[in-house]
Amino acid sequence: MKVVAASDHLRDVYERRAELEYAQPAAVRDTTVDRKFERILEVLAARLPCERFLDAGCGDGRYLAALASLTERPNEVVGTDIAERILATARRAVEVTGVEAELVRANLEALPFDDGEFDVILCSQVLEHLLDPAAGLRELARIARPRGTVILSTDNRRALVSKTLNAPRSSLVRLLALSGRRRQVEFPHFSFERGDFAQLVRAAGLEPEHVETFRFHATGAGRRVQRSLNRLDKALPGHSFGDILLVIARKQ
Repeated sequence: MKVVAASDHLRDVYERRAELEYAQPAAVRDTTVDRKFERILEVLAARLPCERFLDAGCGDGRYLAALASLTERPNEVVGTDIAERILATARRAVEVTGVEAELVRANLEALPFDDGEFDVILCSQVLEHLLDPAAGLRELARIARPRGTVILSTDNRRALVSKTLNAPRSSLVRLLALSGRRRQVEFPHFSFERGDFAQLVRAAGLEPEHVETFRFHATGAGRRVQRSLNRLDKALPGHSFGDILLVIARKQ
């Protein structure tokens, strides 16, 4: 019997979002500007090589494609996403860089893999878009091998710097949405407190080994401004008010 997970009902929503926002592979990321990409790739590179790697919720395939730039790589690479349209974009991204990846359409709340299949799992900016994030975390724990690593990033509720910087723009976007002048797709978007999220990770059967927040960003700001914010972020190690919450966890 097919397992129907909560977010299966949102597949059409994410197909539409993929059409609007991810029709083409992302451009090569400038790590001096894109702090999220820089930090996630740095953390991932430190956990390689490995036998089998999964990007759970791979989106447009930017991290899969970036494996080609790393000295150490996985032997086998798998990516999943709930939207077939976005997987098509991810396929083009990995083809360009020559990364061989198996891409599978799947809901993170009910993954089509056996227990303990993966040594390293990346799940970046996905859990906040599920109807049942706890179910998603349990699935990641289930398919991780004993002593395997699960790298998680999600939205930090205490993103004080970025919220302040983006307050005027956020208000304008809400007004445009209400007036119908801005095309948008409604989908779940949660955020988490640092301690509560670590507790959720433990409840799923994973042990957090490292927890941090990072990145300040001003949407629409120029490269010079964003680079300055990145330098500030790096100059404040251990702060708790970045907009990205990162957990590196181990399967016991």
